[in-house]
Amino acid sequence: MNIVIINYNSGNLASLINSISNTAKKYEITCKINISNKPEKILNADRVILPGVGDFYNCKKQLQKIKNIDEVLDEYIKKKERPFLGICIGMQLMAKISYERNKNAGLGFFDSEVKLIKKTSDNIKVPHMGWNDVFLKKDRKNFFPSLNNNNFYFVHSYHMQCKNEDEVLAYVHYGEKLVAAVCKNNILGVQFHPEKSQIVGQKFLKEFLVWTP
Repeated sequence: MNIVIINYNSGNLASLINSISNTAKKYEITCKINISNKPEKILNADRVILPGVGDFYNCKKQLQKIKNIDEVLDEYIKKKERPFLGICIGMQLMAKISYERNKNAGLGFFDSEVKLIKKTSDNIKVPHMGWNDVFLKKDRKNFFPSLNNNNFYFVHSYHMQCKNEDEVLAYVHYGEKLVAAVCKNNILGVQFHPEKSQIVGQKFLKEFLVWTP
């Protein structure tokens, strides 16, 4: 299995590489991990991961520096129909619009908007940073079971709001119900960091590595 992590200077690549490598070894999954921003590498991958650390505006700006990235991702996702995972800002970039640092267009894979987390009480701190339970929607209990009632590590100030409830896979409760994961066809996005979520993070990565949408 050939895995490509898109390198656009906006992700914690070393941690992610180590986590995938350890997961593959633990579950006896044979894979090769490539860090690349080359269109041909992305298009020839069996699985592609879009990480992201920082803010939406700068991440989108860096991503757009990759030659023909919109066309490349469109071909990989819609024509080749291979598994694609966005992590944290990588998930948010798949929205239509973000309101972080004014209004900015996303990749538009999901009919959604990215907005600032509301401070619903004095106990709610922004950014949302730390471990929180994630819950699968009731109708998705057998889909990515690692996401059901397990603790994952979050670091974010903005969150995705989906207009199509069917695209929401899981929630986290933080002052209010926030989207923790989204899925549509062969596209998956998670707001938490699986590479920082220890054993349960490895369980999730294993499910992604064997996923056949």
